[in-house]
Amino acid sequence: MTRIGRRTFKPAPWPWNTLSWVQVPEGLEFTLYYVTPLVRGTEVAATAEDEDRWQRALTVFEQELHDAQSDVRWAHGVRNKAGFMVDNRAVRERRRDLIPGRRGRSRQAWADCEARMRAAEAAYRPVREEIERRIAEAEARKAHEAREADGGTGPSSPRP
Repeated sequence: MTRIGRRTFKPAPWPWNTLSWVQVPEGLEFTLYYVTPLVRGTEVAATAEDEDRWQRALTVFEQELHDAQSDVRWAHGVRNKAGFMVDNRAVRERRRDLIPGRRGRSRQAWADCEARMRAAEAAYRPVREEIERRIAEAEARKAHEAREADGGTGPSSPRP
């Protein structure tokens, strides 16, 4: 049995929440499933090959999401710089704000980012659907075992 964890990827809110002229596309929220050795998660039946395939697909998907987000942040002037007493910090260069057409550049950068994220999601979709199907099967099996252990007097069984 393999434990599967779930997390959600969303673009980082900064600096988009401070730039009124930037329009972040709606619906850029992606579900990621990962194999975890922890107690949390859902137990599903899987082979070692399945685990390896799922983990490789997750790594490729997550890397593409992060790269797309990094490219759109770079296009908007966000840079990582070394700071005092910290490893690095994100700062925003404002010099490109004075060049006309910043809204158009922003829309194009976000359109490219969204296209990359949707393409990565399409490549990850078969793996995600397989994992979700196995999670549903495991939860149905667990509910069935709980009903049998209860003696069949659960809410779905008819009363005499």
